[in-house]
Amino acid sequence: MSNSFQNSVELIKVTPQESELLKDYIEALYRFEGDFEAIVNIEEGLKSLFRNEALATPYFIKQGPEKIGYVILTRYHSVEKGGLTIYIDELYVEERFRRRGVGKHILDQVVKIAQREKAKALWANTEHNNEGSQRFFKNSGFRQNRYLNFERAL
Repeated sequence: MSNSFQNSVELIKVTPQESELLKDYIEALYRFEGDFEAIVNIEEGLKSLFRNEALATPYFIKQGPEKIGYVILTRYHSVEKGGLTIYIDELYVEERFRRRGVGKHILDQVVKIAQREKAKALWANTEHNNEGSQRFFKNSGFRQNRYLNFERAL
């Protein structure tokens, strides 16, 4: 990928007025992952997302004037990590822009956001069968931790 392409890729905060386009991207990610159960939560998830930016911020990924994906950063406190931890809740790049260095360039910008906010750690997870995503994070300086994740719906 050329430097001019990399230099034109940026993160732009999503406004509530743009939530319909964000919804389209989220649905595309869930379809790509085969997570059809999560699609039913998108409407409520979007409403919640815009209620408190201190907890989570959605960004569009733009290349020049064109939106080509999104990332959502969620914040939480971890005593174990020594304070603020930023979780890459979702990261999606349109298929036609994948494998061109967009993800790496966006991750560099996410790291700068985390450093600006004085976060102690940056965290991400991926499905067990998503080897491409696993390679991406490992090649970007992440390491697999020792934890298994559990959740309980309320």
